[in-house]
Amino acid sequence: MPEAEVTGVRAAGLTDTPVLRLTHLADPAVSADQLREELAEFAAAYRAWYVGQLNQLDNEVPEWGGEAARRVLDRIRAAVTRIESGVRTLCDPRRPELLHAFRAANHAMALQMRHSAADLAGTRRPRRDGGVPPDPQPYADATWRPFQLAFFLLAVDGTADPRHPDRAVTDLIWFPTGGGKTEAYLLLAAFVMVLRRNERDGGGTAVLSRYTLSLLTTQQFQRAATTVCALESMRRADPATYGEEPFSIGLWVGETTTANSYEKARRDFQDARQAATPDDVFILDRCPWCGTRILPAHKSPDIDDYGVRAGADSFAFFCPRDACLFHDELPVAVVDEQMYDNPPTFVLGTVDKFARLAWEQRAGRLFGAGTGHLPPSLVIQDELHLLTGPLGTTVGLYEAAVLGLCTAPDGTGPKVVASTATIRRSGEQVRALYGGDVQLFPPAGLDARHSYFAEPDTSRPGRRYLGVMAQGHTAGRASVATAAALLQGTWQLPEEHRDAYWTLVAYHHSLRELGRTVTAAADDIPAQLAGLDSGAGVRPLPDAQVEELTSNLPRAEQPVLLDRLEKSWDDPKSVSFLPCTNMLSVGVDVKRLALMLMQGQPKTTAEYIQATSRVGRHAVPGLVVTFFNATRPRDRSHYETFDVYHRALYRHVEPTSVTPWSVPSRRRALHAVLVVLVRHRLGLAAENQAGRILDRLPEVEELIEELAQRADTAEPTVGDAVRKELAGLLADWEDLARQARKDGRELYYRSQGKGQSNLIKSFEQLYGLWETPNSMRNVDRECQVTVKGADL
Repeated sequence: MPEAEVTGVRAAGLTDTPVLRLTHLADPAVSADQLREELAEFAAAYRAWYVGQLNQLDNEVPEWGGEAARRVLDRIRAAVTRIESGVRTLCDPRRPELLHAFRAANHAMALQMRHSAADLAGTRRPRRDGGVPPDPQPYADATWRPFQLAFFLLAVDGTADPRHPDRAVTDLIWFPTGGGKTEAYLLLAAFVMVLRRNERDGGGTAVLSRYTLSLLTTQQFQRAATTVCALESMRRADPATYGEEPFSIGLWVGETTTANSYEKARRDFQDARQAATPDDVFILDRCPWCGTRILPAHKSPDIDDYGVRAGADSFAFFCPRDACLFHDELPVAVVDEQMYDNPPTFVLGTVDKFARLAWEQRAGRLFGAGTGHLPPSLVIQDELHLLTGPLGTTVGLYEAAVLGLCTAPDGTGPKVVASTATIRRSGEQVRALYGGDVQLFPPAGLDARHSYFAEPDTSRPGRRYLGVMAQGHTAGRASVATAAALLQGTWQLPEEHRDAYWTLVAYHHSLRELGRTVTAAADDIPAQLAGLDSGAGVRPLPDAQVEELTSNLPRAEQPVLLDRLEKSWDDPKSVSFLPCTNMLSVGVDVKRLALMLMQGQPKTTAEYIQATSRVGRHAVPGLVVTFFNATRPRDRSHYETFDVYHRALYRHVEPTSVTPWSVPSRRRALHAVLVVLVRHRLGLAAENQAGRILDRLPEVEELIEELAQRADTAEPTVGDAVRKELAGLLADWEDLARQARKDGRELYYRSQGKGQSNLIKSFEQLYGLWETPNSMRNVDRECQVTVKGADL
């Protein structure tokens, strides 16, 4: 059988320096001059490496590779220069607020790391658990990986100064999965949230963070919520410095995930009170500060065991544990109405929720509209490589509206940062999405495996890939035999080594294939296991230990399953067999998983890397067994080139395709972009104000010109076509508004019932001017097929 080992990547760079310790960076006793010297020394080590690369260019690179090598070195020089400039800006005595915000952000991240530990929010615990430390202090030895601190220094100029040229550059963290990208941009987010408190109108939403998958969103929500709780704990201790407005976080996602209204939230809470085992319907399953369960595991007569207050016009979380700092109220919002009433400092959402901006009259408040606050200063896009194909194209079009709403009154836009582990041709993708240049960080050196901040990890075994293709057997029969062999093989390991390989993750590319595996787990696989006994006994596979992780899993059960996956092999609630789909491949971080059965070659290399990176992320190296179907030519080809393919996995990552300004994309949603900007940027948000566009035509024409310029930047040559289409859309809107005014009626945005005029409508709705998407992901139009003829 072919096998290959993919060497892991570890963080590298200058490590023996106090400037990487969070407590040192947060210590006000460390003078600005000392910190400047230490940070300058940190940056100087990177420059010294760059100079070494320049010497290699002169001495080792052949003439035919000179041009490519100079492009590589130009990228490194740009990063070095920006980091050195960031050090000077951060320690500038004329701007002391920057260093204060940096120290506060580091203190918040030190608290976040401490409170994410297993003895606090890292584990869910009942209300009366006595094992919570009374006054936990940040770990003294908590350190940044060099690339995390370097990324902050790289981005600080563009973040702190809205008029700096770097503001228009999208900074993209490109680091392997599990490398610490989330912490890098959370530090930047904490810095922005604190810095905004120095501005007179700096309240409201400061940071906007988007994800593509709801499971990923809820996992990152817990981590970001702990950071916000850390900032709020600091504000409560010193309101004179951080202001009276609480630091808060909001989860802005679809109605199937969280309630959109107070009334729906109240009904959900009443259902949870009546349930014998309450589901985590509000997504927040534990206090982000101490880990106490928000809802009890079993029905309780004590109302104080339920950390929710849900009324007719209010909603709040609180920690049920009496001694918790947030026993009064947690700074966390999940109900849309609650977020519109009090826009959270940090808004975290799925990208397709932003389609609702055209429909929701108060959604603009998250962008400062009607609140007197500035719009968000920082926009974060995690897992950028997932914005591809139809979803990425639609997101790119709506992004023109989102960035337009994030534009401050003085015309300056937000700082955009993104992260990914697998991407190709990022420049084209970022230009299409955000209309600007991109800085990939950390840029690779002349040897692509080394980027100063990252290097191959030769100190421990890498992830091992094994190829299996059974000739002369059906795929179903062979996959059952393979799964059984892997399950029984773990059973035969010594008990001290069982845990890492106990849970077999079976990755599938469709729900149909997964259904076959789940059925086999109930019958065929146990039968096969019985025939593999070689004296150590047969591994049991009870139904309770077989769980599937797919879109079919109810949202409330997802955090519960992730908790179960952390349980060791001898726990009765542990999971032995986990059939899953691509829900696993992004953002799921379960430390103990180390064994995967990949059912067939995924369609893209990016998905293959992302999915297989979910195992062997921590102490134990991962084992991935890829099962190839002998009847599929593509699988057979991958089997035959197994070794070559795995020796250069990242070279095979496909470029993403995003065309937001193409004709079909414009036909689908360009009108929605115009509605979003008119509604929330011109202050015509109320349902009955669509007709007042007649009084604001010069301003609307300015918006049209702005959109056309964005289109031209993203895709040269389409600007004139976009301008012409938008003019036509505006003319249609004007005609409808004039007709309504002539008839003595108001023009509404959405349908108000018979006899009223409305601008936008759902697909298949009769009355209204434009069919407008409610989501960027769903198919909005359905058709019914009637089969005529014999009774079927």
